[in-house]
Amino acid sequence: MDDPARFLRERAELDHLEAEAGWLSTAWRMSEDGSIAVDLDMTIHGRVFAGRMTYPAMFPDSPPYICPRDKSERWSGHQYGAGGPLCLQWRADNWHPDVTGADMVRSAHELLSTEQHPELPNTVPSAHRLTEGQDMRGAGQRFVATTGLLATWTALPLSSRTRLKSAIVYNLGAVVMFAGKVADAQDVLQDVVDVPEGIATSLPLFSLSGDGWIFRSEVFDQRQSVEYAEALVRVLAEAGFATDDVLVQEAGKYKARTIVLLGTALPSLRVFLIDSGEQPELLEHRIVWPTPSDFRLSEETQRLANVRVGIVGLGSMGSKIAVSLARSGVRRFLLVDDDYLAPGNMVRHELSWAYVGTHKARAARDALSLIAAGVQVDTRTTRLAGQESAVTAAAALKDLSNCDLLIDATANPEVFLLLAALAKRQETPLCWGEIFAGGYGGMIARARPGRDPNPLAVRDAYHAYLATLPDAPFKNAAGYDGTEEQPLVAYDSDVGFVATALTRLAIDTALSRDPSEFPYSVYLLGMRREWIFEAPFDTRPVAVQGQGWERGEDAGSGEDRHAVVEALLRMYEGQKRADADPAA
Repeated sequence: MDDPARFLRERAELDHLEAEAGWLSTAWRMSEDGSIAVDLDMTIHGRVFAGRMTYPAMFPDSPPYICPRDKSERWSGHQYGAGGPLCLQWRADNWHPDVTGADMVRSAHELLSTEQHPELPNTVPSAHRLTEGQDMRGAGQRFVATTGLLATWTALPLSSRTRLKSAIVYNLGAVVMFAGKVADAQDVLQDVVDVPEGIATSLPLFSLSGDGWIFRSEVFDQRQSVEYAEALVRVLAEAGFATDDVLVQEAGKYKARTIVLLGTALPSLRVFLIDSGEQPELLEHRIVWPTPSDFRLSEETQRLANVRVGIVGLGSMGSKIAVSLARSGVRRFLLVDDDYLAPGNMVRHELSWAYVGTHKARAARDALSLIAAGVQVDTRTTRLAGQESAVTAAAALKDLSNCDLLIDATANPEVFLLLAALAKRQETPLCWGEIFAGGYGGMIARARPGRDPNPLAVRDAYHAYLATLPDAPFKNAAGYDGTEEQPLVAYDSDVGFVATALTRLAIDTALSRDPSEFPYSVYLLGMRREWIFEAPFDTRPVAVQGQGWERGEDAGSGEDRHAVVEALLRMYEGQKRADADPAA
């Protein structure tokens, strides 16, 4: 009804083809979903191919498709599975609206006439290539081969059998297997260097661990048909391997086993799972190969791996920063937050309902363990500048003092004062930021020892700059306390915009880039036209000046320091004597 002229043209073209061809009969019909279709009977080499051509709702902007009416039939190698549509001359990747349904039927007739010729069948070359993702869609069982794993396996000697531990993750679309551990020359299981810890353990991601072996032999360069567990055992035996512990029964069921075959080169790699059950079902897995980018690590990424980052506040902003830093190469974290994840946090937090009810610092730790291998995360559920025991507070500050970079994601002035004092005392760079309530903008800032004013001086200069501007229609959006989260204060995208900018600033600071990509210590970031911002993404750098990082004169003279050292030495010697002679 939208294009009656095209409908009439389609009918006329098919009627003309049916009249002139002699091998086609058609019947127009309405499909159950309301789409228009044509039943096709094509007589080709004495066989009737009963098909159906369906016009999709977007026709003529997308092509009609031809399928067998019997959904179990497979007519051609150029067909998307049994009962699926034929891949014809015109497809979604080269379609244009001038092509008619009659043209599609001619293309189907030509394809089937060539492939189904009783005396001289020919293969019709493919005119296009599927992506790896398209090709993988039909693979329900998959094995992820990482670069570190392949390097370990290709270093194994020929005619060897090596123990491994696998981990299987069950998704709705596929069952995915990983190798989490591989035995060394002493038969001690070692972690695979580039598989995240969270994958290879049962928590935080629910995965099932299993035992298995990798068998390496030049015999496996010759790819043999292996469809049953017994056939796999035979192949291993013919290659000279002992197989008494491959098919093992226990309590009437076969034990699950992962069996890997590898020849002299990687293309020979095959991965099987002997599934647990009363009968040993054999499942061969499709290999998910590393991408070229997996082999490249930038020098900066390697440097970031040695930087310990302390993040205080794992709310909406802090959680996004932590995850982004882990993706960027940071491998050592200290996460500090006393709050737990509540349902109301879901409007902006990086984590999901899978972690609701868990303390944010620990939930973020678990999330980071699924992002990259080698991530080391320490957590403290301590409330800085809050009511905590002196011992707990002192321990948290001491731990933070051992970080190479501090990030304040709390938007809490009391926490900032504490971190600023710690940063100055330890000469540790500090980054911080905040979201303006309503999500129309935000602020990011940093203070680097020897390059910027100290953190308090940066903050004071920033507030002095604000005093020169019109009154800002904002106060800080909630940050440190999950209970203060308010829907519609800021969208997740608003928080993400500022968090991304602060992450970039933190990376630049952690790497001590010289010159820095950020010539200013403070930036105001606009996300819409409001206050001083004239348009979305309006960025206003703020030049700040102030006191440096040097200790003040009240820190003590040289004589005072000398007296302190002498007193400490006397205390140390007295303690040694007391320890040596408790009776004294």
